[in-house]
Amino acid sequence: MSIRINLAGKTALITGATRGIGKAIAGEFIEADVKVVLTGTSQNEIDQLNSENENKAIKWLMADFSTSDNIKSFIDELENMGLIDICVNNAGINIIKPLNEVSNNEYERLMSINLSAPFSIVQCLIPNMKKQKYGRIVNIASIWSEISKSGRSLYTTSKTGLVGFTRSMAVEYASSNILVNAVSPGFTLTELTQQSLSDDEMKSLSSQIPMGRFAEPREVAKTVLFLCSDLNTYITGQNITIDGGFTLV
Repeated sequence: MSIRINLAGKTALITGATRGIGKAIAGEFIEADVKVVLTGTSQNEIDQLNSENENKAIKWLMADFSTSDNIKSFIDELENMGLIDICVNNAGINIIKPLNEVSNNEYERLMSINLSAPFSIVQCLIPNMKKQKYGRIVNIASIWSEISKSGRSLYTTSKTGLVGFTRSMAVEYASSNILVNAVSPGFTLTELTQQSLSDDEMKSLSSQIPMGRFAEPREVAKTVLFLCSDLNTYITGQNITIDGGFTLV
């Protein structure tokens, strides 16, 4: 028996929703009758999505979080949007290279997208959530917030920071019925994964996962939907790892 989650009357912001896990999250929320505000980085793509969209409950916005000025522009737009009940900070990038090869520009860009943008977005949305005594926030972190490996100093730093931010906000706003959690996906079968890894590399990685396969984006998305639904009334400050057991071995 399946349980259908219905969040009619709620509005959700989902960043980085044009592909991968973000796209899957958007799909699950749309099926749950949530009004959604979705972001992507390509203005042409956003214009096309808006022109093709016939669902009045869906709005696409261009959002490039790579600089503080760009984040401020998005926050200015967000402030004029009215009440956002649910926020999913999914937008993020990864730069894999040795620490001594990381440039200042790369550091600033990754931290801006992965950490500064979620901080500023939550800071913007919290006052209205406090007023209505309701809010659900999920920050998409990564297994690399729990473990790490060579070449991931930037990414691990940003995602570990995002988990710390999640815990702090959960404690600070629990009394206002604002539940804040992180979700940390492991290896997931996204378009980017399929483009960047060969069949042999995917087989090798799959063999290291106790469940023997990558996650489907919808498997991550369903967990996010649950955390943001009325089925969750007490889970807050958690970092839920979705990795098929990879971080246990």
